[in-house]
Amino acid sequence: MCSCVPLYNFSYVYNYIMVSPRSFVDSFLDVKEGRYNPKMSPKIPREKWRKGSQWFTLVRNHAEVIVDDDVIFSVFKRYCKRRPPIDTRKGKLNLKLQKQHNCIPDEHYVQTLLALHGLEGELERRTVTYTLWNQSTTKTDNKGWHPMTFSYANASPRRIKEIKDINHVYYETEHRTEWCRTNATFIPCFLFARKFSQGAAMRLLGDGIIDHFDVSALLGNTP
Repeated sequence: MCSCVPLYNFSYVYNYIMVSPRSFVDSFLDVKEGRYNPKMSPKIPREKWRKGSQWFTLVRNHAEVIVDDDVIFSVFKRYCKRRPPIDTRKGKLNLKLQKQHNCIPDEHYVQTLLALHGLEGELERRTVTYTLWNQSTTKTDNKGWHPMTFSYANASPRRIKEIKDINHVYYETEHRTEWCRTNATFIPCFLFARKFSQGAAMRLLGDGIIDHFDVSALLGNTP
């Protein structure tokens, strides 16, 4: 089992998010992949199509826009569906299935909806969750990008410090550098990181890399 871990203690994370008047939503132009379905137009024009991380934090008015939406959601429900994974038991049927339009709705919906409402100027257009992507092949999918899993060996204090020291993100499709700041003050980009194995998480806790924590209490061990 792999999971997301905090890079800072609760107080730091809370203050980081709450002091900002903006939502943190990773959002950028999606020009390389064919996930946009022309049938979405005119309700979702191509120029408003966005992509980004599924990890975001929202201020109240942006959350209300999402909760109140039933128009764009219905378009996504109809035209943005994930293509079924390859199933060796289906034989030649896989060829037909792999020709279906492929779309990952949770990487597009929030970003596109906020763009359609003209709210991008109210966003920190970046995620606060770090992910290291690796191009690989899985048993159920073709070659693609997948999040790397940190193991016990590479969850070192030095590696965590490198992540915490990141202060900007570059978006190639927009030739845009997003500097990480709030209220004009430069800050670390990431509050969380993924994906970490159980062993890696225990190392972070046991070595006090994130914060001081008694691992024996988590394991139910008695002194």
